[in-house]
Amino acid sequence: MSSENFRNFAERLVGEEVEVVTNQGTYTGTLEYVGGDTIILRTRIRGRVVRLAIRIALIIALFRLLTGRRFTF
Repeated sequence: MSSENFRNFAERLVGEEVEVVTNQGTYTGTLEYVGGDTIILRTRIRGRVVRLAIRIALIIALFRLLTGRRFTF
């Protein structure tokens, strides 16, 4: 997948709960921003809410989490 295709895919997930798998670890949180070479993820680290910048080049996989927050009948 090209980086442009990845950015288009990721932009559709802004505001969603996601899991980001990188070669340095796995992170879950709310995707807040998709830039040219980074994404911003709002997550908790050691109980504190932080904004984590993750380089797109390090991302192996990006998943939207199925949470009860968006479930409707």
